[in-house]
Amino acid sequence: MVLRHRNINNMASEQPLKKKLKIEDVETSDETDFIDTRSDGISSLSLTSLHSSLPVNVNEADVTLNDINHEKLPCRTNECSVETNERVQSSHSANGNIFECSYISNNCNVLIEPAPDIIASNCPQYSNYSVINDPARVVPVPDCLPIQNFEEIDSGLDEFQSFLVKQCLCGISDELFRRPFDGYQIISPNGIRPGMLTEWPDSKILHFLSNLQLLFDVYLKQNNKGLICSKILDICNNISTNEYILMEQIISLCDARNRYINFMSAKVVSSFFIITKTNINNEWLETIFNFLTLDNIDYVKMNFALEVIKRVVEWKDSDSHVLEESTSSASGSNRESEVNLNCSMVPFNDSESFDTSFIKGLIIKNLVVKWQALIAKVRFLIDNNINVQAQTCIITFLELWENTISVKNNLSVIDTKPFYAHLEKFLALLNNSLPPIIWKQLLSLFNEVLCYGSTLALQDLLPDDTCRLAHFVIRYVKDHALLDSLPFKRNEGFTVHSFAGTIPSTYPTQSNIDKTLLQKMVLLVLKSVALSIKETKSDSSDSSIGSDDSDYNQDMLVIGRSMKDVLKKLDNFLKNNLDFHPETPFSKILIRLFSDQDDYMIESMVCTLDITVGIPDRCAVFPEIFSMLNPTHYFVEFLKVVLHDSHVLLDYLVSNETCFLLYLLRFLKYIRKNWSSFVRSCGEGNEFDATMNVLISLSEQIERLVVRGLFPYNIDPVLRLLKVCSNLYEGNEYS
Repeated sequence: MVLRHRNINNMASEQPLKKKLKIEDVETSDETDFIDTRSDGISSLSLTSLHSSLPVNVNEADVTLNDINHEKLPCRTNECSVETNERVQSSHSANGNIFECSYISNNCNVLIEPAPDIIASNCPQYSNYSVINDPARVVPVPDCLPIQNFEEIDSGLDEFQSFLVKQCLCGISDELFRRPFDGYQIISPNGIRPGMLTEWPDSKILHFLSNLQLLFDVYLKQNNKGLICSKILDICNNISTNEYILMEQIISLCDARNRYINFMSAKVVSSFFIITKTNINNEWLETIFNFLTLDNIDYVKMNFALEVIKRVVEWKDSDSHVLEESTSSASGSNRESEVNLNCSMVPFNDSESFDTSFIKGLIIKNLVVKWQALIAKVRFLIDNNINVQAQTCIITFLELWENTISVKNNLSVIDTKPFYAHLEKFLALLNNSLPPIIWKQLLSLFNEVLCYGSTLALQDLLPDDTCRLAHFVIRYVKDHALLDSLPFKRNEGFTVHSFAGTIPSTYPTQSNIDKTLLQKMVLLVLKSVALSIKETKSDSSDSSIGSDDSDYNQDMLVIGRSMKDVLKKLDNFLKNNLDFHPETPFSKILIRLFSDQDDYMIESMVCTLDITVGIPDRCAVFPEIFSMLNPTHYFVEFLKVVLHDSHVLLDYLVSNETCFLLYLLRFLKYIRKNWSSFVRSCGEGNEFDATMNVLISLSEQIERLVVRGLFPYNIDPVLRLLKVCSNLYEGNEYS
C-alpha cells in the first residue's frame, strides 16, 4: 500500500525508486515503487475510492499489465458482464483485424457511430454494460452487480466539471469532491466495493477522463502563469505520485476496445507524463512500450502507445493551452465570479516545474531501445496495409518519427541520431499500390529530414544520413520513375478535399488532383538537388580532401548532369499532368504550384537560388540549369503572386513561419553580384521598375520600424543590401 504520514520535510521526489521483487504471496506483498512522504492534505478528499477498489489479493503498487495482473481478479468487466459478438471477435483475433468492432473501413460507405453521451443521467440500471448497444442482450451476473444511484454519480461529474471550467476547486465541498471518483458500488464475493475503471459504463469513463484531462489543462495553464489554485495543485500532486493507482487503470482501458475511450486514455496518460515529469514509474513506460512490439500485433494497443509517445514528444512548453482565454470573455455568472474571487492562489515559480526536457529525453531513450523492432513491424504493416487499423498505426508512427527529428521540438541531437537511420528503406516502399494517405505522411517525414530552409542551408558540414537520403531520392526519380508512381490523381467523379481527403465530386469541374501530395513530392526533389550540390561544394572546400580545381570541375560536371536530368524529369512531369503550356517557364510552374503554401513556396525559392549559385558558370551544364532556375524569374513571379505588395514581404520578414529572411538576404547578395543579369532578366517581361519599386518601398518601411525600435531583430544586413540595390537602380542606365 501507499505509505503515508511520513516526515513532511522529505520530498517524495528524493526517495529512490524501488524495483519490486517477484513475490509468490501477492496478498502479503506491500512493496511500492514510490514512497509518498507528504501529509494527507487533499488526499482525504479525493480519489480514495478508486484506490480502494482493488481486490484484497492484489498488490496495490503493482497493478500494471504484467504477468501478475493478467491473473483473473474477482470482478472484471469481461467476467461479470455479457460478451458481445464484437468483443468475442476482437478477443479471439490473434493477428488479424482485431479492430473490426471499433473501426470502419474507408472502402465502404458506412456512417460512423456517434460518440457516446458522456453526461447522460437517465441510463438504465445496468448501463455499466454499455459496450452492449441492445439492452435486450444484457445478461446480468448475480454475484457482480452495480448498486449505486446513476443520477447521483453523473451529477457529481457535471458539478466537478463546472468547477474545473472556472479553473478553481476552492469552492467545492468535500462530498462533491469525492463523488466524481467514487464510481459504481459493486457487489462481489468479497463484499461491496467501488468498481474499477474497466467496470464503469463507457459514458462515465469518458466523462471521468474528460474531467481529468481538463484538470491537467488547468494545471498546466496556471503553472505557466506562476500562480495556481492551491486545491488544484494538491490534487495534481497526489495524482502525479499515483497515490490512487489511477495510471494502471487508465492504461488497462485499452482492453475496452472503444475508440473514444482509447483516444481520451492516450491523451490523459500523455498529459499525466507532462505534469509528472520526473516521478515516472518505469513499469508504466515498460508496459506502454511493450505494446509496440507484441508478437501478435494489437492495433489498439500499438496505436495507444504511439499516441502517448507522440503527444509527449511534440509537446511545446511555450504553447498556449485550452483555457488560455480570460474567464471574463466566457459565459459568466455570479457563482463563477464568486468562485474565482475566493480562489486560494499560491505562487508556483519553480523554474523546472514547466521543463519537459527530462520526460522527453526519457521517452526518447526508451524508444531507441524498441526502434529496430518497431521499424520492422511498421515496414511489415506498410507492405500489408490491408485495413484502416493498420493504416492508422502506420500514420501515427510516421507522425511520431517526424516529430522526433523535427528541429521545432528542440530534442537533443545526440539522442535523436538513431532515428535518422533506415530512412532510405522506407523510401523504397513508395509504389503505386501504397495508399495516398501513407504517401503523404512519408513525404512529410522525408521533407522534415531534409529541412533545408530552416537548418541545412545554414550548415557547412552536412549530416551523412541526410545526404544519403537526398542521394536516394535523386536516384529513384532519375532511374526508378518515382514521380510516375505518385498517386496524386483520383478517379472520375471524385475530388480531393483539403481536410476530408478523397470524396465524391458534386461538381464536374472540381479538380481530382491532390495538390498537397504533389507539392510535397516536388519540394522533396528540389531539396534533394540543392542538398547534393551543397554537399559537393562542401567537400571541395574541405582542405583534408586535397582536391584541385580540375577535380572539382569534373565532379561538378558529373553532379550537374545528374541534377539537370532530374530537373528535366520534374519539369516534364508537371507539364504533362497539370494545365500548363509546354513552353511555360519552369519558374512560373513552381510558383503557381506553391502559391497557396507560403512556407513551401519560399523554401523552394531558396533551393532554386542555391542550385543556381552552387553550379559554377563555367560548368558545361550551367546554361541549361540557369535557363530553368533563373533566380530573377522566380522573384518576379513571386512578386506577381503577392501583387507587388511590399507589406506582404515585410510580414514575411517579421514572421518566423517561413525562411524568407534567409532567401531575401541571399537573393540581394545575388543581385549585387549579378546586377547586369538581374536587369536583363527583369527587362524580359518589363518588370524591372515594378520589381525595384517593391524593394525600395520595403527598405523605407524597414527603416521606419528600425528608427522607432519596433523591428524584432537586427535587420541591418538586409537594409544595407537594399540600399546598395537602390543606389545601383538610381545610377543604372537602363532605368
